[in-house]
Amino acid sequence: MLTDLPDGKAGNKFSKYLIYAIGEIVLVIIGILIALQINNWNINQSNINESSEFVNRLKAEITSNIGFTNEEIKRKENQKRSSLAILKMFNKDITKLSSRTFDSLVNICMANGNMEFKNGTLSEGLNTGKVALIKSDSLKSLLYGLPSLVEEVRIGEKYFNDDLNEYFYPFIYEHISFRQMDAVHSNYAEQIGPSKFSNHNNLNVLNILKFESLIDNIFYNSNIQIDNYLKLKNELENLYELIQEHN
Repeated sequence: MLTDLPDGKAGNKFSKYLIYAIGEIVLVIIGILIALQINNWNINQSNINESSEFVNRLKAEITSNIGFTNEEIKRKENQKRSSLAILKMFNKDITKLSSRTFDSLVNICMANGNMEFKNGTLSEGLNTGKVALIKSDSLKSLLYGLPSLVEEVRIGEKYFNDDLNEYFYPFIYEHISFRQMDAVHSNYAEQIGPSKFSNHNNLNVLNILKFESLIDNIFYNSNIQIDNYLKLKNELENLYELIQEHN
């Protein structure tokens, strides 16, 4: 036993035990620190890989949405041109106007618009915190703000479509012969045949104030939506550029 040894030898042996114990503790601490460092490295590497995979999927989604936005801008530009062409027909002799051209323009003005927009990857990133893993603050800021901008576009689309559905369609159902239009412009012209109201002239609506106001609304709302889509497109293109830099 330690108490049976002379004081000098007992002290030396105790010192050896103490040094050994301290050494063991130091080794354990070093082992823990190394393990923590390795674990942190693994977590960071996992986060980097997960962030990189997410950003690549996000890049593909944004590319698709830029294409969808361009398509909708083209449709709204066509609607804008068509409504303006009809506005220029007012105060003219309708006997000198082409009924076929007029019907075609009205048909274009009738189109409702809801832009296709993919947001599955972005929603996943916002809901799971993957957006927070992105190092670029500028990129994160744009991603966090994108849903609000898309919502602004959707509100504009709803306003445009509601105006068509509640006011424009009821008016043209009453004053314009769809059968005359379809007999000329549709793929089912032979089956439909000519209108039984052959004396009706769709161009007569050019003498009605309400029709002028409705067409003016389509022209005005088309311009508003084009601005909304261009704003969204610009934001998407900025996102794409930042993602390119991030990669």
